[in-house]
Amino acid sequence: MLQLRADPNALAPERLLVFELTGGVMQFTEAVRLVPGLEFLGVEDLDEDELDSDPVVYLMVPSEAALRNIVTLWRGWQQNGTVPYRFSAWKTMLSQLRNIRPWGPQDRVTAADHDILVEEHARDTALHRVEVELVFRRNGEMTEAQVRTAILAVGGTVVSRSRITGAGYHALLADLPGQALADVIARNPAGLAGVEAVLQIRPQSVFQLVPSEEVDGLPAGAALALNGDPIAAIFDAVPLSQHPRLAGTLSIDDPFDLEGQAVGMRTHGTAMASAVVHGDINAAWERSLERRVHFVNMLYATADAALPERFPDLLPADMFERAVLAMRTGDVPTAQHVLIVNASLGDANKPFAGRLSGWARVVDHLSATYGILFVISAGNHHAPLETLDMTAGAFEALDPAERVRVALRASAKQLTTRRVLAPAEAMNAITVGALHADQFIYPNPLPAYNFDVWADTGLCSVSSALGPGHNGATKPEILAPGGRHHVRLSPQGDHHHLVPLTTNAAAFGGIAVAAPPSSTSLGPDVVARSIGTSVAAALATGVAVRAHEALEAAYPDFGALPSAQRACLLKALLVHGARWTNARDLLIEVLGPSEGKYSYRQKDNVRRYIGYGAYDPELIINCADDRATLWAVGTLIADQGQRFRIPWPATMTAKAQPHGLSATLAWLSPPRPGAVAYRAVRMKIVEPAQLGTAGIKASGIQPDPKQAHKGTVVHRRWDGDKAAAVAADGFFELDVQREADDGDMAADFAIVVTLEMPGEVEVYNQVLNRVALKPQVPIAV
Repeated sequence: MLQLRADPNALAPERLLVFELTGGVMQFTEAVRLVPGLEFLGVEDLDEDELDSDPVVYLMVPSEAALRNIVTLWRGWQQNGTVPYRFSAWKTMLSQLRNIRPWGPQDRVTAADHDILVEEHARDTALHRVEVELVFRRNGEMTEAQVRTAILAVGGTVVSRSRITGAGYHALLADLPGQALADVIARNPAGLAGVEAVLQIRPQSVFQLVPSEEVDGLPAGAALALNGDPIAAIFDAVPLSQHPRLAGTLSIDDPFDLEGQAVGMRTHGTAMASAVVHGDINAAWERSLERRVHFVNMLYATADAALPERFPDLLPADMFERAVLAMRTGDVPTAQHVLIVNASLGDANKPFAGRLSGWARVVDHLSATYGILFVISAGNHHAPLETLDMTAGAFEALDPAERVRVALRASAKQLTTRRVLAPAEAMNAITVGALHADQFIYPNPLPAYNFDVWADTGLCSVSSALGPGHNGATKPEILAPGGRHHVRLSPQGDHHHLVPLTTNAAAFGGIAVAAPPSSTSLGPDVVARSIGTSVAAALATGVAVRAHEALEAAYPDFGALPSAQRACLLKALLVHGARWTNARDLLIEVLGPSEGKYSYRQKDNVRRYIGYGAYDPELIINCADDRATLWAVGTLIADQGQRFRIPWPATMTAKAQPHGLSATLAWLSPPRPGAVAYRAVRMKIVEPAQLGTAGIKASGIQPDPKQAHKGTVVHRRWDGDKAAAVAADGFFELDVQREADDGDMAADFAIVVTLEMPGEVEVYNQVLNRVALKPQVPIAV
């Protein structure tokens, strides 16, 4: 049986054929079904991406002879449109192909990487740094030796290396001379791009410069010293740990000796630590942290303030593994209780383009192995939004509502180049986009040609990276406030650009955070505004930490639960409070399709921008009389289900008024690089059988159920205004199912359910009175 796959990772390239399609992947799978002896594996995890103009799939063949036979068959079809009689079943499939070819240099250097490498080659420098990912083989020593020899042969040097078996990751960080990089760019089979043991050649990981603007007029602030063992860590650039608002709140780990190299402005790490500890200083959270936050130095600021913080001479994926191993293993773990890791680090050189980055695979492996929830920023794109059929003057003359639509149409034309940045596509992580919102009011009229183009829309910020993720998973899952990112109108003759502001973006909006003092600062207690998905992910991390501490206060034995189950619960809680904003209607209106029969595609467009929606810290942490939130954790083996009986409050029965039930399921799946299904464990919320009795139905203001079940968190909502007919002291039953797989290990999961009827103040108490395990203090979780 010959097997087609959609993902080439960890496959043997010497026996790999690349099928270039003329149409969509799902249409092609139908043609494959007509061919005896050929099957498309992993179809259930595929999702049609209509924006992919050059879809490809991969065929593993058992021998070189079989490979040659298929290539010969294709060439005959190309020449005369016929095949031998015994291959007649192949005709429909062959008619949907642009080309069949062996894996080669053009697969090792993708189109997106090619363009970035061209820019790198243009730099006036003797050596150019690249990341060379190797084909992952059991005998890694021979593979690595082959690639090292090839790098040396073209005049290059190996800077560092990493091999992480659980992620199927094997890579070298290398410096190449200009001619060797030129051969890579040209995809010269005689150069490094032609080496069989190379899977992919990618640009070096780089960090983005985040807009920041110093703030005046805020009252002085100081942090209370925290003493509890950390449950959260931040992987980021060396911070100013003794800033008045941070002193005593962080435990610093410097495993890569970066403290001494951080001679520049320590902006990013300081900002992220502040956002986790305090939230937005303009509207700081009432609930203070009780535990210190573990901080692992991953980057450092150079003396050049115009450059972003940079990674040392190591691969980021390797640094992540080393940091997690140091925290959780060994004789003296540095932070053994950490189960939340904030990683507001997006690689601007690696937007997601269908193939999981090695960094994302390592995140998935570490998450599943050590029971850690990674909270990762979606990434930012600062490229201009281009409208070719409208002058700058015509745009300026529009009313604000129409400017929104013009900008949104321009953004939609660039969906393929504005995807989430590595490692944000990781399936086990919560990926956070930036909601276009903050607590700052700019007191003056905006300067000429500057616009808050997406004001009050409920959209993500204009620069926030878009989804979906791997195999169509919803990414980013949630939006958190990332500041209002303004744009500058740039005339381009007969058309115009809208350019997201960079260096002075935070002058007009942003999240208030601690910042290092500059030469003009009046003292050490400096606050600045920050914009983007980095600070949004840090805010979400702070909410997750507070939720954990609230649960510890409410349930004395909560800390005894396995870290993986607590991580799953926090993951579910972050998504559980998310709701689509009013941007949903705007996105459907502008991006379409306009007819209701295309609701699946409409919802797909909505979730690309806002995921499951804007998160709600109030719902996650605090309680309300007219709603009740219940949670449970557990384990499931393959093909096993579990039923949850939810007490239905009497006050929600026989009343024809708005009410609803929402449920969020989360788990951590081991990755399976090279297997048919990368996502080893799949779970689902079974559509409830009692919807009619409860007077509710599936809400239309959420992703389609198929879209919702693509990742490792499922969020569903049912609502209505018909009277429920649930009996007194009755229950609403909800089933969770782990689908059949070949795994032999139980998988941890968490589920969160909320019942609500606005205005009915007995909902919480009536549910509380019927549950066995009651919180000691009233909270919503």
